[in-house]
Amino acid sequence: MDKYPTRKTFANKLGKPFSSLKSSMSKALQSHVSSDEHESQQTNPTSNSEYEKKSMDFPISTSALKTLQNDIDILQELLNKKDLLIMELTKTSREERLQFEQVKLQLNEKIQQLQNENIRLQSQLNMQ
Repeated sequence: MDKYPTRKTFANKLGKPFSSLKSSMSKALQSHVSSDEHESQQTNPTSNSEYEKKSMDFPISTSALKTLQNDIDILQELLNKKDLLIMELTKTSREERLQFEQVKLQLNEKIQQLQNENIRLQSQLNMQ
């Protein structure tokens, strides 16, 4: 059987929004710095290349990195919990399916017995 096919799908679904979030965060940080630099540039004009160089060299602050790491840890923990839940539900579903198949088999056997009994009784009735 496939081992954890849902996990890959779930991870793919989460991975795309997560990478989008990272991209948005870096753009937001860059635009925040850019707007600050743009204001300072209006009071003290500098060349365009120097402006671009400053915005490209901007390091992400330690607190922002810690916040992002905390968010990543929380998302990873949630992902792990959801994976465990999916595995639990899959196991429960398989067990219930096996139980259903057993009951179905028993009912089919009972139906076959009753049909055989019905044929036997009809033949007895026809003999009389």
